[in-house]
Amino acid sequence: MREVWRGCDLIFFDCDSTLSRIEGIDELARLKGKAARVGLLTNKAMDGELDLADVYGKRLQAIRPTRAQLKAVEQRYWETLVDDAPAVIAALQKIGKRVYIISGGLIDAVRGFGRRLGVPPEQIRAVELEYNELSGDWWRYHEPGAQQAKTYLAYDEGPLTISDGKARIIGELADGQPGRRMMVGDGSSDLAASGAVDVFVGFGGVVTRERVQNEAALFLRSESLAAVLALAGGWRGWRMTQGSPYEAIYRKGITQARDASLLRFRAEYQREQLIHEFKDFS
Repeated sequence: MREVWRGCDLIFFDCDSTLSRIEGIDELARLKGKAARVGLLTNKAMDGELDLADVYGKRLQAIRPTRAQLKAVEQRYWETLVDDAPAVIAALQKIGKRVYIISGGLIDAVRGFGRRLGVPPEQIRAVELEYNELSGDWWRYHEPGAQQAKTYLAYDEGPLTISDGKARIIGELADGQPGRRMMVGDGSSDLAASGAVDVFVGFGGVVTRERVQNEAALFLRSESLAAVLALAGGWRGWRMTQGSPYEAIYRKGITQARDASLLRFRAEYQREQLIHEFKDFS
């Protein structure tokens, strides 16, 4: 008997170069005039050439961002949305999926961006910062906006600041939550979490990282995230969205997921399962 395609219930998205087309830390570096130095470290970490733990503190120390600059990065995230990201997240939630964001980015920017996408704050994880309370015009602490001038002092050296830490966060967030898990991300730190999920989708719509492309069970080359909707929701999700505002994005997702030039499966049998799942789609 043919095995059927099985969707997922808990969907974990990376943020930088997955939901947004920028790397937030590199955007901060650009604001500080240190883009070349920091960008090189970021790429080496995301490509798996350096452990994230070896570069995380170095990048922040070189930049020393303020709260106001992180707010500017939140806006840049929103201005550089990956195609269809808001619609895909809204549709996933409509069909009963739980959506999470797990990022090695900085929490002030990632949480604000996630809220705009409709992801509850308790389902967002990123790196917490500590600010120097005596920086800026600290004596005006009671005035509106005074907190925005405070400067970076230290960061939380937790699992999101090392290359293989996202699996732990997935385990914590998924604890007690029934259903299959999916992770979508572009970098080596995302790939390292593949053992904690049932389906890992490498995303190459912003940047193609060779290791992720070669090792991911599924690799999405499209600039749009629409195919993720079809992969997670399957035929049942398609039926649930028919006649709704989400029908168009789901239709786009099915079309892209069935296109071998956009979605590559390492295992041919999985591609056949997906094709069979949508055999009646037209």
